[in-house]
Amino acid sequence: MIDSIDNSTAAPSVDADFSGAVSPEGEVLSEASMKPEPPPALLGEDGGFVPDWYARFDELKGMEKSLSKFKTPEALAKSYAELERLRHYPGVENEEQMARFRRMAGLPESEEEYRLERPESMPESEWNAGLAERMARTAYRYGVPPEAMNALQETMSQAYEEAREQMMDSRMEMETQAEQSLQHEWGANYERNMGRATAALQRLASETGVDADALLDNPGLGSNPDVIRLLYQASRLLDEAPLHHSGAAEPSPEGEAIRMESDPSHPLYEAYMNVNHPNHKYANELYDRLISR
Repeated sequence: MIDSIDNSTAAPSVDADFSGAVSPEGEVLSEASMKPEPPPALLGEDGGFVPDWYARFDELKGMEKSLSKFKTPEALAKSYAELERLRHYPGVENEEQMARFRRMAGLPESEEEYRLERPESMPESEWNAGLAERMARTAYRYGVPPEAMNALQETMSQAYEEAREQMMDSRMEMETQAEQSLQHEWGANYERNMGRATAALQRLASETGVDADALLDNPGLGSNPDVIRLLYQASRLLDEAPLHHSGAAEPSPEGEAIRMESDPSHPLYEAYMNVNHPNHKYANELYDRLISR
Protein backbone atom coordinates (compact mmCIF):
# COMPACT_ATOMS: atom_id res chain seq x y z
CA MET A 1 0.00 0.00 0.00
CA ILE A 2 2.78 2.37 0.82
CA ASP A 3 4.38 1.91 -2.60
CA SER A 4 1.17 2.96 -4.28
CA ILE A 5 1.23 6.53 -2.88
CA ASP A 6 1.56 9.25 -5.59
CA ASN A 7 4.59 11.30 -4.78
CA SER A 8 3.66 13.97 -7.32
CA THR A 9 2.31 16.12 -4.52
CA ALA A 10 5.49 16.07 -2.62
CA ALA A 11 7.69 19.13 -2.02
CA PRO A 12 8.66 20.98 -5.19
CA SER A 13 12.00 20.42 -6.70
CA VAL A 14 14.78 22.92 -6.67
CA ASP A 15 14.19 23.65 -10.33
CA ALA A 16 10.54 24.70 -9.82
CA ASP A 17 9.50 28.07 -11.35
CA PHE A 18 8.08 30.52 -8.75
CA SER A 19 6.49 32.83 -11.29
CA GLY A 20 4.23 34.51 -8.71
CA ALA A 21 7.03 35.82 -6.54
CA VAL A 22 8.30 39.48 -6.84
CA SER A 23 11.99 40.07 -7.01
CA PRO A 24 13.64 43.01 -5.23
CA GLU A 25 14.30 44.64 -8.58
CA GLY A 26 10.59 44.41 -9.43
CA GLU A 27 9.65 46.05 -6.15
CA VAL A 28 11.85 49.04 -6.94
CA LEU A 29 10.32 49.42 -10.40
CA SER A 30 6.79 49.15 -9.00
CA GLU A 31 7.38 51.87 -6.43
CA ALA A 32 8.86 54.11 -9.09
CA SER A 33 5.82 53.70 -11.33
CA MET A 34 3.47 54.66 -8.47
CA LYS A 35 5.16 57.97 -7.72
CA PRO A 36 3.34 61.02 -9.31
CA GLU A 37 5.18 62.95 -11.95
CA PRO A 38 6.53 66.26 -10.66
CA PRO A 39 4.72 69.39 -11.94
CA PRO A 40 6.36 71.38 -14.72
CA ALA A 41 9.01 73.76 -13.50
CA LEU A 42 7.99 77.38 -12.86
CA LEU A 43 11.44 78.68 -13.69
CA GLY A 44 13.44 78.35 -16.85
CA GLU A 45 17.16 77.80 -17.19
CA ASP A 46 17.77 81.55 -16.97
CA GLY A 47 16.09 81.72 -13.57
CA GLY A 48 13.05 83.58 -14.85
CA PHE A 49 9.44 82.46 -14.97
CA VAL A 50 8.42 80.20 -17.81
CA PRO A 51 5.71 81.60 -20.13
CA ASP A 52 2.20 81.53 -18.64
CA TRP A 53 3.53 80.18 -15.34
CA TYR A 54 0.48 81.52 -13.52
CA ALA A 55 -2.00 79.59 -15.70
CA ARG A 56 -1.53 76.38 -13.69
CA PHE A 57 -2.98 77.95 -10.51
CA ASP A 58 -6.77 78.16 -10.31
CA GLU A 59 -6.50 80.82 -7.62
CA LEU A 60 -4.84 83.21 -10.08
CA LYS A 61 -7.52 83.09 -12.75
CA GLY A 62 -8.60 86.55 -13.82
CA MET A 63 -5.23 88.08 -12.87
CA GLU A 64 -3.34 86.98 -15.98
CA LYS A 65 -2.86 90.50 -17.31
CA SER A 66 -1.27 91.74 -14.09
CA LEU A 67 0.87 88.67 -13.47
CA SER A 68 2.22 88.55 -17.02
CA LYS A 69 4.26 91.66 -16.21
CA PHE A 70 6.40 89.72 -13.75
CA LYS A 71 9.22 87.90 -15.54
CA THR A 72 11.30 86.90 -12.50
CA PRO A 73 10.64 85.90 -8.87
CA GLU A 74 12.59 89.00 -7.80
CA ALA A 75 10.17 91.30 -9.65
CA LEU A 76 7.19 89.56 -8.07
CA ALA A 77 8.77 89.79 -4.61
CA LYS A 78 9.47 93.49 -5.02
CA SER A 79 5.89 94.11 -6.09
CA TYR A 80 4.59 92.24 -3.07
CA ALA A 81 6.88 94.24 -0.78
CA GLU A 82 5.58 97.43 -2.35
CA LEU A 83 2.02 96.26 -1.79
CA GLU A 84 2.78 95.59 1.86
CA ARG A 85 4.09 99.12 2.24
CA LEU A 86 0.86 100.45 0.71
CA ARG A 87 -1.43 98.52 3.00
CA HIS A 88 -1.97 101.80 4.84
CA TYR A 89 -3.26 104.84 2.97
CA PRO A 90 -0.21 107.05 2.31
CA GLY A 91 -2.00 110.41 2.41
CA VAL A 92 -1.96 113.15 -0.21
CA GLU A 93 0.97 114.90 1.46
CA ASN A 94 3.34 112.21 0.14
CA GLU A 95 2.91 112.56 -3.61
CA GLU A 96 5.48 109.89 -4.47
CA GLN A 97 3.68 107.23 -2.46
CA MET A 98 0.29 108.48 -3.67
CA ALA A 99 1.44 108.07 -7.27
CA ARG A 100 2.29 104.43 -6.53
CA PHE A 101 -1.00 104.04 -4.69
CA ARG A 102 -2.94 105.33 -7.71
CA ARG A 103 -1.17 102.87 -9.98
CA MET A 104 -1.90 99.99 -7.62
CA ALA A 105 -5.57 101.10 -7.41
CA GLY A 106 -5.86 101.11 -11.20
CA LEU A 107 -6.40 104.86 -11.64
CA PRO A 108 -5.68 106.54 -15.00
CA GLU A 109 -2.19 107.83 -15.70
CA SER A 110 -3.24 111.48 -15.29
CA GLU A 111 -6.07 113.46 -13.77
CA GLU A 112 -7.11 114.66 -17.25
CA GLU A 113 -7.98 111.04 -18.10
CA TYR A 114 -10.11 110.65 -14.96
CA ARG A 115 -13.77 110.91 -15.95
CA LEU A 116 -17.05 110.70 -14.08
CA GLU A 117 -20.22 109.52 -15.76
CA ARG A 118 -23.70 110.95 -15.33
CA PRO A 119 -25.71 108.64 -13.03
CA GLU A 120 -28.52 106.82 -14.79
CA SER A 121 -31.01 108.09 -12.21
CA MET A 122 -30.09 111.74 -12.87
CA PRO A 123 -31.87 113.62 -15.70
CA GLU A 124 -29.50 115.10 -18.26
CA SER A 125 -30.85 118.57 -17.52
CA GLU A 126 -29.60 118.30 -13.92
CA TRP A 127 -26.13 117.02 -14.79
CA ASN A 128 -23.50 119.61 -13.83
CA ALA A 129 -20.45 118.91 -15.99
CA GLY A 130 -18.37 121.57 -14.25
CA LEU A 131 -19.03 120.13 -10.83
CA ALA A 132 -18.34 116.61 -12.12
CA GLU A 133 -14.94 117.77 -13.37
CA ARG A 134 -14.06 119.28 -10.00
CA MET A 135 -15.12 116.09 -8.23
CA ALA A 136 -13.02 114.04 -10.66
CA ARG A 137 -9.91 116.09 -9.87
CA THR A 138 -10.46 115.65 -6.14
CA ALA A 139 -11.13 111.92 -6.49
CA TYR A 140 -7.96 111.47 -8.52
CA ARG A 141 -5.89 113.35 -5.97
CA TYR A 142 -7.13 111.15 -3.15
CA GLY A 143 -6.80 107.94 -5.14
CA VAL A 144 -10.48 107.03 -5.43
CA PRO A 145 -11.07 104.59 -8.33
CA PRO A 146 -13.52 105.89 -10.98
CA GLU A 147 -15.76 102.84 -10.47
CA ALA A 148 -16.11 103.67 -6.78
CA MET A 149 -16.72 107.36 -7.48
CA ASN A 150 -19.37 106.64 -10.12
CA ALA A 151 -21.10 104.24 -7.74
CA LEU A 152 -21.04 106.93 -5.04
CA GLN A 153 -22.53 109.45 -7.47
CA GLU A 154 -25.31 107.04 -8.33
CA THR A 155 -26.07 106.53 -4.64
CA MET A 156 -26.15 110.29 -4.02
CA SER A 157 -28.39 110.87 -7.03
CA GLN A 158 -30.87 108.26 -5.85
CA ALA A 159 -30.84 109.71 -2.33
CA TYR A 160 -31.45 113.21 -3.74
CA GLU A 161 -34.37 111.97 -5.83
CA GLU A 162 -35.88 110.22 -2.81
CA ALA A 163 -35.50 113.40 -0.72
CA ARG A 164 -37.14 115.47 -3.47
CA GLU A 165 -40.07 113.07 -3.65
CA GLN A 166 -40.45 113.25 0.12
CA MET A 167 -40.45 117.05 -0.05
CA MET A 168 -43.11 116.98 -2.75
CA ASP A 169 -45.22 114.61 -0.70
CA SER A 170 -44.82 116.83 2.38
CA ARG A 171 -45.78 119.92 0.39
CA MET A 172 -48.87 118.26 -1.04
CA GLU A 173 -49.85 117.19 2.46
CA MET A 174 -49.38 120.77 3.73
CA GLU A 175 -51.48 122.16 0.88
CA THR A 176 -54.22 119.61 1.53
CA GLN A 177 -54.27 120.43 5.23
CA ALA A 178 -54.35 124.18 4.53
CA GLU A 179 -57.15 123.76 2.01
CA GLN A 180 -59.22 121.63 4.37
CA SER A 181 -58.70 124.08 7.23
CA LEU A 182 -59.76 127.11 5.18
CA GLN A 183 -62.67 125.29 3.54
CA HIS A 184 -63.96 124.41 6.99
CA GLU A 185 -63.53 128.01 8.12
CA TRP A 186 -64.85 129.84 5.04
CA GLY A 187 -67.39 127.35 3.78
CA ALA A 188 -69.11 128.50 0.59
CA ASN A 189 -66.89 131.61 0.44
CA TYR A 190 -63.69 129.56 0.12
CA GLU A 191 -63.14 130.10 -3.60
CA ARG A 192 -63.96 133.82 -3.39
CA ASN A 193 -61.71 134.42 -0.39
CA MET A 194 -58.83 132.47 -1.94
CA GLY A 195 -59.17 134.59 -5.07
CA ARG A 196 -59.04 137.75 -3.00
CA ALA A 197 -55.98 136.53 -1.09
CA THR A 198 -54.16 135.68 -4.33
CA ALA A 199 -55.10 139.01 -5.89
CA ALA A 200 -53.86 140.86 -2.81
CA LEU A 201 -50.51 139.09 -3.01
CA GLN A 202 -50.18 139.92 -6.70
CA ARG A 203 -51.10 143.51 -6.09
CA LEU A 204 -48.64 143.94 -3.24
CA ALA A 205 -45.94 142.19 -5.23
CA SER A 206 -46.44 144.50 -8.23
CA GLU A 207 -45.97 147.54 -6.00
CA THR A 208 -42.75 146.21 -4.48
CA GLY A 209 -41.22 144.45 -7.49
CA VAL A 210 -41.47 140.99 -5.90
CA ASP A 211 -42.20 137.87 -7.95
CA ALA A 212 -45.66 136.80 -6.79
CA ASP A 213 -45.41 133.37 -8.43
CA ALA A 214 -42.20 132.63 -6.53
CA LEU A 215 -43.95 133.51 -3.27
CA LEU A 216 -46.88 131.25 -4.11
CA ASP A 217 -44.49 128.39 -4.90
CA ASN A 218 -42.88 128.78 -1.49
CA PRO A 219 -44.50 126.10 0.70
CA GLY A 220 -43.91 128.26 3.75
CA LEU A 221 -46.19 130.92 2.25
CA GLY A 222 -48.41 129.46 -0.44
CA SER A 223 -49.39 126.48 1.74
CA ASN A 224 -49.56 128.31 5.05
CA PRO A 225 -53.20 128.92 6.10
CA ASP A 226 -52.18 131.77 8.42
CA VAL A 227 -50.45 133.61 5.56
CA ILE A 228 -53.51 133.09 3.34
CA ARG A 229 -55.76 134.54 6.08
CA LEU A 230 -53.47 137.58 6.35
CA LEU A 231 -53.60 138.09 2.59
CA TYR A 232 -57.36 137.84 2.64
CA GLN A 233 -57.57 140.50 5.36
CA ALA A 234 -55.10 142.61 3.37
CA SER A 235 -57.42 142.37 0.36
CA ARG A 236 -60.24 143.83 2.41
CA LEU A 237 -58.04 146.73 3.50
CA LEU A 238 -56.88 147.28 -0.05
CA ASP A 239 -60.50 147.60 -1.13
CA GLU A 240 -60.86 150.49 1.30
CA ALA A 241 -57.52 152.17 0.43
CA PRO A 242 -56.34 151.28 -3.10
CA LEU A 243 -52.60 151.27 -3.53
CA HIS A 244 -50.93 153.91 -5.66
CA HIS A 245 -47.50 154.33 -7.11
CA SER A 246 -45.17 156.52 -5.06
CA GLY A 247 -45.16 160.10 -6.20
CA ALA A 248 -48.63 159.88 -7.74
CA ALA A 249 -51.82 161.19 -6.24
CA GLU A 250 -54.01 158.64 -4.51
CA PRO A 251 -56.53 157.44 -7.12
CA SER A 252 -60.24 157.66 -6.49
CA PRO A 253 -62.29 154.44 -6.41
CA GLU A 254 -63.54 155.25 -9.90
CA GLY A 255 -60.00 155.89 -11.09
CA GLU A 256 -58.88 152.57 -9.65
CA ALA A 257 -61.70 150.85 -11.51
CA ILE A 258 -60.68 152.56 -14.74
CA ARG A 259 -57.12 151.37 -14.24
CA MET A 260 -58.37 147.81 -13.76
CA GLU A 261 -60.01 147.79 -17.17
CA SER A 262 -57.52 149.89 -19.11
CA ASP A 263 -54.02 149.60 -17.59
CA PRO A 264 -52.26 146.28 -18.36
CA SER A 265 -49.81 147.00 -15.54
CA HIS A 266 -52.63 146.89 -13.00
CA PRO A 267 -52.33 143.64 -10.96
CA LEU A 268 -56.02 142.82 -11.59
CA TYR A 269 -56.15 143.86 -15.25
CA GLU A 270 -55.75 140.33 -16.59
CA ALA A 271 -58.12 138.85 -14.02
CA TYR A 272 -60.79 141.44 -14.86
CA MET A 273 -60.46 141.17 -18.63
CA ASN A 274 -60.18 137.37 -18.86
CA VAL A 275 -63.39 135.57 -17.94
CA ASN A 276 -61.47 132.31 -17.61
CA HIS A 277 -58.99 133.74 -15.09
CA PRO A 278 -59.30 132.08 -11.64
CA ASN A 279 -59.63 135.54 -10.02
CA HIS A 280 -62.04 136.98 -12.57
CA LYS A 281 -65.02 136.78 -10.23
CA TYR A 282 -63.19 138.61 -7.47
CA ALA A 283 -61.88 141.30 -9.87
CA ASN A 284 -65.36 141.80 -11.30
CA GLU A 285 -66.90 142.19 -7.82
CA LEU A 286 -64.18 144.64 -6.79
CA TYR A 287 -64.71 146.66 -9.96
CA ASP A 288 -68.42 146.91 -9.24
CA ARG A 289 -67.80 148.07 -5.66
CA LEU A 290 -65.32 150.71 -6.80
CA ILE A 291 -67.68 152.06 -9.45
CA SER A 292 -70.57 152.21 -6.99
CA ARG A 293 -68.76 154.39 -4.48
